[in-house]
Amino acid sequence: MGRGQQDEVDEELDELDQSLKRLRVEYDQYFLGILKRPPEVLQGRVQKVVTKYSNQTLRKTHQKFRFNQLNSKFQIHRQQWGRTLRQIENGTYKGHLFRARLHERERGISDATPSPIRAPEPSARPGAIDKLFDALVAAKRRAGDKAPAPDRDKLSEIVKKQTAALKQKHPGAKVKFRVAIEGNKAKLVASVVKA
Repeated sequence: MGRGQQDEVDEELDELDQSLKRLRVEYDQYFLGILKRPPEVLQGRVQKVVTKYSNQTLRKTHQKFRFNQLNSKFQIHRQQWGRTLRQIENGTYKGHLFRARLHERERGISDATPSPIRAPEPSARPGAIDKLFDALVAAKRRAGDKAPAPDRDKLSEIVKKQTAALKQKHPGAKVKFRVAIEGNKAKLVASVVKA
């Protein structure tokens, strides 16, 4: 390669770097709903340059290093974008779910069904109170419940009292707790499971 070709490679790597940055921004805008379509044309151009230099031997070490760095960045982002696109197709993308819940809240539609978050029987294993506490805090956040969550010790006391009361009413039964969201409140619900 002559001197002019080396400069050309450096210029193309600079362009590749800029295109990657732009591609990242455009994908972020697409995932936020600002752009209506994913930037497939720009991604195709980036892929073309990456393929060109993947099939070519670069003689200068700094160019090899820079290309490998840009290629790695591109591959990582491509995997990330692919995962997010699959989540969008499956309806499980967190950004869209969050926006849907906001729209529902604005329209006054509330989720009266219990939250799918379940915690094991608190007396069964150590750490169950922690899981229940984490589930309650997460549900309060999702529901927009501004009331402070009880501290872990208070929650543990509540669980023990409810468990004792329910076991007295239903001897031999197991007591399970789950977190439910009703309106914009998150609460703890105990249920009895007959053995």
